[in-house]
Amino acid sequence: MIHVLCPGDREAAASVVVAALRRSCGRAQVQRISPGLWQARQALEAGGVVVLIDPPAHWTPLVAAAIRGARHKVVLFGSLPAELAGLLGARACEAPAGWAEGGASEPAPTGGMARSALQIDYREAAGWRRVPIASRPLLRYDFTDEWNNLGYGAVRCDGGIWSLAQPLRWDRAHAIAAVTRDGRELFDYAACWNDLVLWFNRPVGPVDSAEWLVVEDFLAHAGAPALACQPVLGEVPAGYGAAATMRLDCDEDIESARALWQTYRKLGAPFSLALHARILQEGMSPALARDVLDGGGSLLSHTATHAPDWGGSYEAALREGLVSAEVIEQATGHRVRYAVSPFHQTPDYARAALADAGYSGCIGGIIRNDPDFLMARSGPAPGSAPGFIGHSQQCMLHGDCLLRDGDPLRVFRQAFDIARASFTLFGYLDHPFSARYQYGWRDEAQRIEAHENFLGWMREAEPGLLLLNEQDAMDFLGDRARVDVRDQGGRYALALPEARQSAFELVVRHAGAEHTLGAGGLEL
Repeated sequence: MIHVLCPGDREAAASVVVAALRRSCGRAQVQRISPGLWQARQALEAGGVVVLIDPPAHWTPLVAAAIRGARHKVVLFGSLPAELAGLLGARACEAPAGWAEGGASEPAPTGGMARSALQIDYREAAGWRRVPIASRPLLRYDFTDEWNNLGYGAVRCDGGIWSLAQPLRWDRAHAIAAVTRDGRELFDYAACWNDLVLWFNRPVGPVDSAEWLVVEDFLAHAGAPALACQPVLGEVPAGYGAAATMRLDCDEDIESARALWQTYRKLGAPFSLALHARILQEGMSPALARDVLDGGGSLLSHTATHAPDWGGSYEAALREGLVSAEVIEQATGHRVRYAVSPFHQTPDYARAALADAGYSGCIGGIIRNDPDFLMARSGPAPGSAPGFIGHSQQCMLHGDCLLRDGDPLRVFRQAFDIARASFTLFGYLDHPFSARYQYGWRDEAQRIEAHENFLGWMREAEPGLLLLNEQDAMDFLGDRARVDVRDQGGRYALALPEARQSAFELVVRHAGAEHTLGAGGLEL
């Protein structure tokens, strides 16, 4: 069991962290707890995990009691009081004047990328700890100031829940990542103390990055077999080395995507279209949409009018979802169950509206906005209705994003490598051409060549690659989000949901090993 303890003025951080832990370990395995309950006998039984967010000084004895005798593993997110830091061998330090200014970035130029001067550098992996991103800037853009094709969110320097918390240095033996500038370490970003305590210098930890794997591995493997280990649910179906989806978001046209669809058919790869209902209402032919369905692809909603922020309110978002599904069904005979957010903007009221409109999930996630929907793992975002899942897919394969210097696909290869190293179901997207805009592609031939090269490279890099259409991918992720995980006195029983939407089996990581969760369940 994972208990989360957070001061009352950090409720926003608690909702983000609780949701992230549930996405990794199952809803029933994560509970909020109060200091009084923590001190009660039932909360102090050996074998659990305690997660604390910005713990105040008077909670230090509680942390000391938890790690005394290795009774609990402890995860600390955010700032640490001096006494607790000292207990763990850490100390406050002075950061250079004006250091926070290094966390900003200019927008990305066409054909290039932009990044902050400050970055996070991880030390080499050791033992249970794997590092899917060895180095990353605090802020990074591949398209204007909107997209980071490598997938992770922004680490801010503004004192909020997405910000670095404090300048702190740990003993060298315990520090595992540092905030650096021009090769100089300013202070530490992450540390692990004796396999009992994991700390990240941010109130929400790395919930919006593949770095979340470090947290999952700590929960699943650290200290095994002597210490408690929590089962972690994999995001790539059992039996495969990686999984990927590709889609086109049809903002203004559909039929212009036919040549690219034919290319994917020739290559034996699934194809998905997110349909903007208004263009269907304005007479755009749905012929390609029907062909995609007949060829084993999938259709999703891309809203009714492509309104920013889903129209700005719950009521507007509800209309966008309802009208879109109705129009697409009338045009194609297919009822969509998943949506793709316009501009990838996915505010909380839109999640609620889509669930009420009958959708099972939504794809979004972008570094520019709605940081709580930019999630390292698929599943319910904070505040989402039961059964409604989100999946973050921030990799945009556009001509605007091809690098002018060196390998034009270098960033996209890095994005796939990060997803594969972190066991993340990888999604990338493009848009059909329109009379108004070609998304930086010179012509169709250039675009097809780029897609062919990228898909061919992924297959070569990972022979065990599973390619899925978006609906099949979301169905599998929906089953994953509904896995029943039960703690039976330090042992665990896991079961797939009775009403499964996918035939794929699930990987479960626990105590230094990987297990397969199939129809018969799993006991650990």
